[in-house]
Amino acid sequence: MRAIFVSYRRDDSEGEAGRLFSDLAAVFGENSVFMDVAAVEVGRDFRKAIDDSVATCGVLLAVIGKEWVDAKNEAGQRRLDNPSDFVRLETASALKRDIPVVPVLVRGAKMPRPEQLPDDLKELAYRNGVELTHVRWNSDLEVLIKALRAHVEAPQYAAGSPRQVATGATAARKLRAPVVDEMKAPAARIATTSRSRPLGTILAVVGALVAAIFVAYAIAPKKVTVPDLAGHTLADAKAKLEAVHLVVGQKTAREGPTKDPDVILSQSPSPNTQVKTGSAVDLVVSQSSMVEVPSLAGKSLDDALRTLSDHQLQVGNIERNSKADVARDTVLQEFPAAGEQVKGGSKVDLMIADVPERRVAETGRSGSEVKVLKSNKSEEASAPAPTQTVTGPQPPEAPAQVVQPGDDVVNVSGIWHDASGATYRVSQHGNTFTYAGSGSTFISKGSGTIVGLQFTISYEAVYANGARSTGRCTGAISADGTMLRRKCLDSNSGTFIGDLVR
Repeated sequence: MRAIFVSYRRDDSEGEAGRLFSDLAAVFGENSVFMDVAAVEVGRDFRKAIDDSVATCGVLLAVIGKEWVDAKNEAGQRRLDNPSDFVRLETASALKRDIPVVPVLVRGAKMPRPEQLPDDLKELAYRNGVELTHVRWNSDLEVLIKALRAHVEAPQYAAGSPRQVATGATAARKLRAPVVDEMKAPAARIATTSRSRPLGTILAVVGALVAAIFVAYAIAPKKVTVPDLAGHTLADAKAKLEAVHLVVGQKTAREGPTKDPDVILSQSPSPNTQVKTGSAVDLVVSQSSMVEVPSLAGKSLDDALRTLSDHQLQVGNIERNSKADVARDTVLQEFPAAGEQVKGGSKVDLMIADVPERRVAETGRSGSEVKVLKSNKSEEASAPAPTQTVTGPQPPEAPAQVVQPGDDVVNVSGIWHDASGATYRVSQHGNTFTYAGSGSTFISKGSGTIVGLQFTISYEAVYANGARSTGRCTGAISADGTMLRRKCLDSNSGTFIGDLVR
């Protein structure tokens, strides 16, 4: 009879359940610990099969992890709410039969509350449980074993143990007794004894030996071969282990030669090792070498450098851009942009704020005060310059000046090219510009504005197949004015990134 029934949910506590099975089997014998319902015969009601299996146990261990209560199926429904859920059927069957049910809490799980459980499981919330932790596994297990001894049958003894040897000797004496009696009997009795008596005795002895061998084989621990899991995905590895009645143990993530995550790099025990059924196999799986570029805009340069280091990234080129009302060394933009996936260790270029140059501006009206902002090119004078009050007759209001390229605005006029060889002709007037572009499969036109070293563009394009699209680009101009780094959102092709050079 299987005295201990281990109920668990694979996605919630598979590793701990396998380890618990192995440890309990070593103490009580494998035939006294039951972990999985065997394959149900074709045509048989699996609910009745589970109920019959639970009925043979002396105690049920409900292994509960953090996802035990809220685990969901493929449709997003909570599994415990399904009356046909295996874990619910096992636990409810034991509670209905008044079989002791011991909650075994793993991975820091808490006891479920009655309102979290269906009606046939509510009683579980009032059962005393035990906790098994990774760091105190052996001591926690001793507490559980001590509690189980009151509910389970006597341990199964392995072949060759003192008790089994004694039992075998007693049986042998009983088998030999008729032979000894025959030897001591008078000759006349021997003469009158049926010739079939010795043959029957021999057959009885042979039958007893065969039965003993069969029992020894039945109670002997079952051995299986650990499969080779290297190079397989974690999901495939689980399936291979379950096929030979093994479970996944501890999983460790490491960076490996493959870029794909969750690929098995190594295992313990090693392939082709013979182990007991229910044993756990520890796995080392690959982790993705790609990292996400963090958002750095608004951070100070020091904070940005620390953030990049925390994300296993490096700082690349640093460009400065004069920007009013922004503290010096504040990050304005990063390239690649925040949220993009890049390889670990990649460099991220930064655009940071510099001290803006303040030019003399004279405005005012007759009879009013005129505030003159002094030109300030020193980095230390980041605050607005002091004002000077001018009295007396004032000149007429000066007309607004048109700023030409090269006068405090980066000159982007000229011919630019992208990586595909397409040509863009740019005409600039002040801080605004227009362009006309053409490539082997498209023509486009657009307009944009420049603020410092940053620009925005709105455009429309027509393709060789007749398709049309519109879009918007944002980006930055290199300090020497020879490169435009752009990120665009196109109505047809979506987001794309590309540089223009001249």
